[in-house]
Amino acid sequence: MSVTGGTDGSTGPSDDARTQGSLRTQRSQTHERTPGDAGSDGGTTAALASRSRSPFLSVPQHLLWALLIPLLSTVAGWSGQYPHGLWLAAPLALGTVCAAGFIAGGRWHRPGAATLACVAACALVLFAGPALYDLYAKRVGDQLDAMVTQTGQRRNAKGTTMETCTVIDTSGAVHRISEQQNCSGQFKPGQRVILYKDPAGLLDPYIEEPDQQALDTTGLGISAALFAVTSGALLYGGQRRR
Repeated sequence: MSVTGGTDGSTGPSDDARTQGSLRTQRSQTHERTPGDAGSDGGTTAALASRSRSPFLSVPQHLLWALLIPLLSTVAGWSGQYPHGLWLAAPLALGTVCAAGFIAGGRWHRPGAATLACVAACALVLFAGPALYDLYAKRVGDQLDAMVTQTGQRRNAKGTTMETCTVIDTSGAVHRISEQQNCSGQFKPGQRVILYKDPAGLLDPYIEEPDQQALDTTGLGISAALFAVTSGALLYGGQRRR
């Protein structure tokens, strides 16, 4: 009787101890988290966020400015070729040059790159407009034979003297041509010319001598070089910002 009772008494406590130990082990395994697990969760969240982000925002900022500034300068030069287009071209050009100086000089602290970008962007406005006007007129414009009937000069609102030409085309229409439309004193009354008319009717007619119908490659080349200089200066300033 004593042996049986002693065996039952010693077996009960050992079973309880083993049960409690296994429960504590399971709890510790359930609540324990390794640094690798937390890192993997964070990496997954970052990956999902990067996938949902717009591709435009993932482009380096200096690349965007290096493309945007010369493009806006070109647009400003082109818009100035339209009648009353200076109301848009002047503030757009001024804002673009100021933006180039602020970004490269103020934010990136590269005064040399800022100066070069501003000068090149300003020159690009002056060269790109006439070069693109010549390209558009000779490639897209309707070509008509015309004759210069009168030449003269006029003063604009600022008091500047400018050359003018009066031209009549084969349809009998009379056109008054300014320096912006390639009348710079090189034509004489009675001289035959080629008149290029905008099919959309938005740009003023453009005239040229019959033997000068080739594109203005010099103006286009200078414009392309200024575009590259403006973009290169901003790329340099953005990569070596302080």
